[in-house]
Amino acid sequence: MPAITLKNIPADLYDEIKKNADINFRSINGEILFRLKKSIGHKKTNPELLISKIEAIQAKIKAPDLTDEILYEAKNMERP
Repeated sequence: MPAITLKNIPADLYDEIKKNADINFRSINGEILFRLKKSIGHKKTNPELLISKIEAIQAKIKAPDLTDEILYEAKNMERP
């Protein structure tokens, strides 16, 4: 497994990482790996879940369903 060495870490950043590692019962290395994975976004999107969330928002704001006709009209509207 590859290894990375970080240099010149500001003291306040190191202290914050250490504090969070302690809170989360992780090593400093474990905390950094966790945060890197989280920031890079190793999530796979579930299309069905995403569609259901969009539909819930549409229902909440009472948005009309987007049809080809609505999209066509919007694309061909005169612009100032």
